[in-house]
Amino acid sequence: MATPPAAPSRTLPFGSLWLYDVARSLFERVAGAAHIEVTATGLENVPPGQVVLAITHFGYIDFVPVALVWWARRHDRLRFLVGPRPYRSRLLGAAITACGGMAVLGAPNHASLNASVRALDTGWSVALFPEAGVSRSFTVRRCHTGALRMAAATGVPLIPVGVWGGHRVTTRGHGTIGTHGRGSARDLWRAPIRVHFGEPVELADGDRPERAAARLQAAMQEAADVAALDFPLGQPAGAWWLPAKFGGGAPTEGERDIWDARDAMNGMRPDLDKM
Repeated sequence: MATPPAAPSRTLPFGSLWLYDVARSLFERVAGAAHIEVTATGLENVPPGQVVLAITHFGYIDFVPVALVWWARRHDRLRFLVGPRPYRSRLLGAAITACGGMAVLGAPNHASLNASVRALDTGWSVALFPEAGVSRSFTVRRCHTGALRMAAATGVPLIPVGVWGGHRVTTRGHGTIGTHGRGSARDLWRAPIRVHFGEPVELADGDRPERAAARLQAAMQEAADVAALDFPLGQPAGAWWLPAKFGGGAPTEGERDIWDARDAMNGMRPDLDKM
């Protein structure tokens, strides 16, 4: 593999780079010890320079394989946008910030968007989850427009990324402490994870945000489907981690929407925390 070009000089809060690298090294060691197989495809679709990565969100660790692939192929770090819930812990929030993470807070055109644009303008690539939460159906939900707005504001490519397999280890209703086959630490052993980078999403001048968000959603779903169809465990009928459209036992999109509506009623999905 050719040596990737050095990342441009960029400024971050003191201590951020070493803590990011410590976390990355830890994840690499865990992946190696558990013989986790992370395979990336579609990297030829990612142009040189900084980009916005719009990542599917089916499991709690979906950011990990993307960060590992990015370092292995680009020898660079990503600036992740993170929802507000982890910041309720001062220690965890401080660690995320020290790793270069940016909190998603506020209303449209909020500080999170401005911070992302500044990061892109100074040469960083930014990664985020436009669905703003884990999808119980393991299909892509309606996307918010933050990724589109920051790509349009800076002119950098918007790349859809599908991650498949991480949700088998831990996701909503299936934690790392549970029965084997229902999401547990034991499922880490030799767990296959696929990451597919799709073609850049076209942004047209004067495009309505809803229409552009629908295109992004479709592109992310296509990337996820490519990753899923290449999954070495196949598509076993009734498997809890497989979408209903593939014959799996995951909730249908209609059932997911009902549960999401209940979450919103209980204040678990406030619009002010979305991008």
